[in-house]
Amino acid sequence: MILRTTTRLLKIILIVVVAALAIGQLLGQPILLGYVTSDSMEPTIDANDGFVAVPAAVTEDPNPGDVIVYEATDGELVTHRVVNETAAGYITRGDANPVTDQDQGDPPVTEDRIVARAMQLGGTVLTIPALGAGAAKLDAAVITAQQWVWDITGIQLDGINGVATALLMISIVGYAVETVRDRDQSALDTRERIDDLDLSFHQLVIAFTLVMMVGAAAAMLVPAGAQSMTLVSTQPAPDGDLIVEPGGTTETTYRISNTGFTPIVVYLESSEGVTLERETVVVSGKDSAAVEATLEAPEEPGHFERSIYERRYIHVLPRSVIGWLYGVHPWVPYGMIVALLGGGAYVFGRLLVIEQIRDYD
Repeated sequence: MILRTTTRLLKIILIVVVAALAIGQLLGQPILLGYVTSDSMEPTIDANDGFVAVPAAVTEDPNPGDVIVYEATDGELVTHRVVNETAAGYITRGDANPVTDQDQGDPPVTEDRIVARAMQLGGTVLTIPALGAGAAKLDAAVITAQQWVWDITGIQLDGINGVATALLMISIVGYAVETVRDRDQSALDTRERIDDLDLSFHQLVIAFTLVMMVGAAAAMLVPAGAQSMTLVSTQPAPDGDLIVEPGGTTETTYRISNTGFTPIVVYLESSEGVTLERETVVVSGKDSAAVEATLEAPEEPGHFERSIYERRYIHVLPRSVIGWLYGVHPWVPYGMIVALLGGGAYVFGRLLVIEQIRDYD
């Protein structure tokens, strides 16, 4: 009895770990778990080791000594330690590197680029050996699944987004079939409880669903927000970025990076004195986009704040639907997308529950 309970508990933990890793990979936002692929953090974190990642949205500002995950200027996620804090941002360095990232030409890390922090206990980062190797196998499995669907049906799935959509539809159909087949099982609720543990399968499905919903919300909300720029208006205007004569204009580039595999739809809003080349951008997985912005100075000299506000949505709904929902209110697409992904996670979890119950019988 104890051995069976322990085995089932380990299976549940494994499912949660894989789900957290898969969701984090899919959305480009570490959810509970992250991993490194290089040896720059050795001996603290070895290459391909994982670690417990806490989203930046629920943590305090980092201090020197903390290990953070931040978005580099090329859009890639970097896991390094904070070694100093300046007015321009944080100075970071890999534990195995002889110099800081800023000594190698990277700008100081600002708070809006920090996506997570590695959990530490007593100054020691909590690591999971070889977790990155598992993530690589997960990526390979997705590519294999895409090729298999293409070979069998002739349907080409558009990257991870297509795979996720297909899995969602399969889960919904499967759940409907299983519901019809099992509707007469009146003893279902009494058998959905793990022996010796006051924990129901239903509660585990809810937990799995919440992981997906929190991950989706974090992937959309954490990288978004306002980017402020100070436009200097002076006469005469020396050469320099964002320095113009009174009443003049200057060009700058606003960059959007997508560190996840799932495409995103980005809506841009600007403050007074900012004209954007375009206000809606679709960014593919593991890609970036650039939007040209024209900043205009008032007729008088001085320093003027100009802002671009970014709202990003996971592209699991048609772009036209997201646009319509955005027209109702910018927060409406967030709710619909989180609900959709949460519903898909719940359906998938229910299918796993049914299989567990059958194994139990």
